[in-house]
Amino acid sequence: MTLLGNLNLAVIGCGAIADSYYFPVLGKDAATRDKVWLVEPSQQRREKAAEDFGFRRDQLVGDIADLPESVSAAVNATPSHLHVATTLPLIERGVSVIVEKPLAETAEDARQLVAAAAGRCVLTANHYRRFCPSYALAREMIRRGDLGEITRIRWAEGQKFEWPTASGFYFRRPWKDGRPRGVLLDIGVHVLDMVSWWLDAAPEVMSATMDGFGGPECFTRAELAFGDTKLDLEVSFHSKLANGFLVEGTRGALRGSVTDFTGIETRQGTSAWQAKRGPGKAGWTDFAETLLANFAAAVEGREELLIEPESVVTPLAGIDALYAAAESPLPSYYREWAS
Repeated sequence: MTLLGNLNLAVIGCGAIADSYYFPVLGKDAATRDKVWLVEPSQQRREKAAEDFGFRRDQLVGDIADLPESVSAAVNATPSHLHVATTLPLIERGVSVIVEKPLAETAEDARQLVAAAAGRCVLTANHYRRFCPSYALAREMIRRGDLGEITRIRWAEGQKFEWPTASGFYFRRPWKDGRPRGVLLDIGVHVLDMVSWWLDAAPEVMSATMDGFGGPECFTRAELAFGDTKLDLEVSFHSKLANGFLVEGTRGALRGSVTDFTGIETRQGTSAWQAKRGPGKAGWTDFAETLLANFAAAVEGREELLIEPESVVTPLAGIDALYAAAESPLPSYYREWAS
């Protein structure tokens, strides 16, 4: 059986995430390649993807409406502000969809997609960190009670923005209400998804500050509560941060690097830190293969979804609350000019 089973799958959007994540997996063997359709308004971009990864040139189209009825599954790899507008027509056709993270840009829009897909097709989202051995091991230890009651999590993640975006939407995405969203939606939703997944709890905002001043923010600092657990959060597109997390409990602690998907370090009480490796493969495209294989099996009724769409609405609701609560104090050297 091929990776996609008996499905014919369309990839909507041939940008950076498709090139680096989905196409290397879908293009690995001829049997899978023959089942893939590419939907991309740029003829040059879709033809280049076909040339680079070996997809069939007679299965390249410029619009979702041009897909044949034989296509019953899709990956939506468009920019996030297009997720709802491109996913709903697929759902209406009965096409099952993987939506690139985030499922939508707001919790309200995400709920709309979940409701539309209910009883009609399979819907999931690429929150790939749930497949990472390091994050999965952290969840296992937290859920098993190895650290006791979790009291605080500290998370700092950021670097100078260097993602090879094809459209540039990160800094010019349209926004229907209020300022456009930036690093908090891109990186912050990963963090809130992980902590919600670990603790099985929803976030409550205690405080938040960000820059942006009317545009998409590039730095955010926030304090949140997940029940009795406090989260100290910093995310940045400006510069490199510590890029790590520390989980503190009443009996022990664990820590990890956000870029090391293989394992974490743990300790009991004040003992020395010990390295532990999580289960499974830890390559970037390994996660894409896990996602695609599980999705195909779920569509064909062979497996349960690893990422239920309802579960990714919780972190988006937290992101909405952070934007609603965030302050943007001017730097001190501007204040005298404004007075």
